[in-house]
Amino acid sequence: MKIPYRRETEYTPVAIDRLRPTGSYAQLIANRTHAIDALVAEHGVVPAELLRARNCPTCDSDRHQHELDKDHLALVRCLACDLVYVNPAFNEEHYREIYQSTEYQAIMKDLGIESHDYRVERFGRERVEIMAAHLPKNRPIRYLDVGCSTGFVVEAARQVGWDALGIDLNPSAIEFGKERGLDLRAVALDGAGFDLETFDAVSLFDVVEHLLEPSTVVASAAKLLRPGGILFIYVPNYDSASRLLLGADAHFIWPTHHLNYYTPKTASDLLSRHGLEVELLTTEGLDIVDYVWFRREVAGEDVTAIERIADTLQFLVNAGAYGKNLRVLARRPV
Repeated sequence: MKIPYRRETEYTPVAIDRLRPTGSYAQLIANRTHAIDALVAEHGVVPAELLRARNCPTCDSDRHQHELDKDHLALVRCLACDLVYVNPAFNEEHYREIYQSTEYQAIMKDLGIESHDYRVERFGRERVEIMAAHLPKNRPIRYLDVGCSTGFVVEAARQVGWDALGIDLNPSAIEFGKERGLDLRAVALDGAGFDLETFDAVSLFDVVEHLLEPSTVVASAAKLLRPGGILFIYVPNYDSASRLLLGADAHFIWPTHHLNYYTPKTASDLLSRHGLEVELLTTEGLDIVDYVWFRREVAGEDVTAIERIADTLQFLVNAGAYGKNLRVLARRPV
């Protein structure tokens, strides 16, 4: 499915040293399988009691075919709706242990807290601008960011006068954002207690791919929207240049943490099933940067020539809808 590149702003390269400080990307790669490697070292296999079989998390079909294996887990492709997802996956209790582990919290500290200001400047403001283009101009906007991390999008939204708040389960990220005066809460969406139909915009940035039951969360988020409100999601793009170039070595193929793998078609399908009408679908990413890093650091190759034109190549990748980050904005009908 080819999606026209419709971003109106000029392409702005990403300052990798500000986005990924103190070697945090290398740390992520090195520690990505820590939890599951320890289990396999102890038991020889992943213990069956930690796993649960899944039907397709979008359409609930039990018909699937094998896609690939990585990190001791399997990805399958739904034969009914084409979604790629991890099956079997860890049970919910084990995922809580992973996300609360010292190793994961340390990685998130580097990736989130230490790059917060840059994320506000480079990503938060852009995301707010995209949402603002689809919202009324003549009244206050109430906005909720689900999975807000340190609140970098919430901060950008407040800078333009929105009534913005965020929720996340990472206590260190929430504490950091609250110290900056942001309205952040350490709570899951299903326990937040928000009144229905009270938000003009809700976002799920880099959240849906982590969920055992993504349809349940999308349904809950959609119910919080006022008629005419918008839901904005970011998910890794399974049809991205990153995967096409690196295959299973693409770093977002991370089955211990990323359980669902969307394309433009399957992401649109997820939102449409909950009564939302897709208005915007674009991609952006660091596909070329990540490819260069892998070929240099892992394969030991000289990639100087590619580095020189990396920004130009990434612009073309984004323009062709092959960027690693898939951005889908959908509206609740009036």
